[in-house]
Amino acid sequence: MEERELLAIASEVMSAVRKFVAESEEDAKYGEIIGRREKDVTRRIDMVAERALEHALEKRGICAHIFSEELGDRIFPEGRKPECTLVFDPIDGSSNAAAGIPFYCSSLAYSPEISSVKFNDIRAGVVIPIFGKIYHAVDGGGAFFDGKRLPLKFKGKDKPIVSIYTYGKKSIPNAIFEAICEFQRSSGALVRVFGSIAVELCFVASGVLDAVLDVRGSLNGYDIAASLLILKEAGGVATDLAGRKIEGEVAKTNSIPIVAARNEELLKKLLTFLRGARCDADCSA
Repeated sequence: MEERELLAIASEVMSAVRKFVAESEEDAKYGEIIGRREKDVTRRIDMVAERALEHALEKRGICAHIFSEELGDRIFPEGRKPECTLVFDPIDGSSNAAAGIPFYCSSLAYSPEISSVKFNDIRAGVVIPIFGKIYHAVDGGGAFFDGKRLPLKFKGKDKPIVSIYTYGKKSIPNAIFEAICEFQRSSGALVRVFGSIAVELCFVASGVLDAVLDVRGSLNGYDIAASLLILKEAGGVATDLAGRKIEGEVAKTNSIPIVAARNEELLKKLLTFLRGARCDADCSA
């Protein structure tokens, strides 16, 4: 699959989502919960994106192995031999969508491998937020924001800006919170949480954010497959809380934390704070 074709498919998916949101704006039915899973829910807007991807593939005569959040691991169309794997998060930030907050995206990653796809096998990724911009990357070919090579330059930005996810988990040790507060005090960082990890990783890639920390252990492979490639191609880095690279099979990557930064220096600084916190938490357990 060529870069232009992947961009076209991802754009068609988001166009279908925007159309659906616009048509159902009065009753906000796009946020309606139509299914429940062990740790998440499926909203109507998610299935609109899933079906839009299938339609885009069908009209191009493409058969793909799809690994997606809502419909799982499947071959589409059935009965044919897949020519590639697509890792798909139909809507990342669906809680924002349901609340009418225009900060969510669709995320699509491509690999020529058919089975046991690892993060290193991802060759291209596209993230398209609802607000109309396109982030994409090709392995070894750079990362781009509406055609402009990442990272971008921002005049007047005088403080680091970091997104930190801690909500929704009762098991996060107090030491982690204290370490985050200490990092904020020592660096003067501004803290923002937007609610779409894929877009926020793209923000780090572009230079809008300097880092993203998600210490909840809630992320899955489909959440980050496309955006991690965009981050890497822009010169950014990401690991788990122990400093280990995020690799292995995308489909088997479940419930992980992530620390992502625009460069190695900032990543090491963040990990130092977090390692101290983890040690304190372990010692007090």
